[in-house]
Amino acid sequence: MVVLLSIGLAQNWETSPVFTSPGDWMPVSIATDSLCLPHVAFGVSGSGVIGYASKEGDTWNYEYPDSGGAISSIGLCLDSADLPHMSFVVDRYPEPNELRYAYRDGDTWRIDALVQNATLYSLVLGRDGSPHVAFLDSCDRVVYGHRTDEWHFLEIPAYQADTLKLLGGASLAVDTNDRPGVAVTWWKGGTHDSLWLSFFEYDGQYWQRQDVDSTEGWAPWDFWSVRVRYDPASDLYHVVYRAYRYAVGKGDDWQVDWTGSMAGNVFCDFVLHQGRPHIASASPRDPVTYQWRSAGGWGTEVVQYTSAVSDPSIAVDLTGRPHVAFQWNDTLYYARRLLVGAAEPPASVQLETRLSVYPNPVQHAFMVEFTAPPTMSAVLSLTDASGRTVLSREVRVGTGHVRQRIVLPASTKAGVYFCALDDGRRRMSRKVVLTD
Repeated sequence: MVVLLSIGLAQNWETSPVFTSPGDWMPVSIATDSLCLPHVAFGVSGSGVIGYASKEGDTWNYEYPDSGGAISSIGLCLDSADLPHMSFVVDRYPEPNELRYAYRDGDTWRIDALVQNATLYSLVLGRDGSPHVAFLDSCDRVVYGHRTDEWHFLEIPAYQADTLKLLGGASLAVDTNDRPGVAVTWWKGGTHDSLWLSFFEYDGQYWQRQDVDSTEGWAPWDFWSVRVRYDPASDLYHVVYRAYRYAVGKGDDWQVDWTGSMAGNVFCDFVLHQGRPHIASASPRDPVTYQWRSAGGWGTEVVQYTSAVSDPSIAVDLTGRPHVAFQWNDTLYYARRLLVGAAEPPASVQLETRLSVYPNPVQHAFMVEFTAPPTMSAVLSLTDASGRTVLSREVRVGTGHVRQRIVLPASTKAGVYFCALDDGRRRMSRKVVLTD
């Protein structure tokens, strides 16, 4: 029987417990199968076991694949046969913690011990069902792992991010060729007021790095653990990495979007469905919130109003219905949206802000072209790789289309720069390479 909870006061969501009294803190991860049913992986902090729950009708079935210590992070994926794959970190103090991978082979759970003293960032499955993971090793290096007959590991050269002092996080996705793309956030100078987003793609031999965005001067509370997903229809990566920011792109072509009202600024998870993002977020002071982007723009609604929720996880089933799992008050909860498509913002025809820079690479002069809603002001700026502003100018949009030639002083040094446009609602940036 489904029990509607008093905490689940959001009109469009049905909330019920998955597992009661598992402990004072637990990581969770949710996925949905080919029948649109939820599967939830969770770590029980008190007893130090990994739990796995799958739903049939109104009944949850439980399995406990592994144990051995407190569970600090967990990821869950289902393969094409709806069989679960999990990765998790077991804390075994005073012994080193251990990153493990578990999967169900028929009725048997099989477990691989990967590395010690690791921090798990993400788990995804390739098109052939093979696992791919990203984690931070004992030397604070971002590492990519992939299993064929055995596990293979590659260090991601995040150190190439100039003057990287403090790593924020990393997240992994794979493209249609099962080649990994990894989003990395970091701070310059060891302080929290200059969050940067870099992206690494593996071409089969080398990691290709692009610096996507920087948020120089922003306070430390407005970022989340970075999350990246891949859309095979457009062959683009989508990245959520801080409040109000959303990046889409690949290679050297990225667009940074302003997402509008996005509640919560500590815990965040997101997925793609038919190329559109669905986000769950929460914080110690904010409710669990669901946000999505439709043809008409961004929409937001509350899943449940109680704050102090840890690690919400979101999945979207084949029909487009979102499912959210979260831990609150020593209990694991599951919520699903009752009315698919309800309360979505109405479709409207608007002139979206777009930005292009050409030619690129350049020699001291280039063209900036953008479209934006008429009768608005926008700020066009150029910063170097260290975040120093080279130029900044306010531009008045009249007809909705602006084209300007930017000429740099002859003293400007060759290197990588970022041309950014901020119209007050969103911020977009393009990388500009200046040559001698």
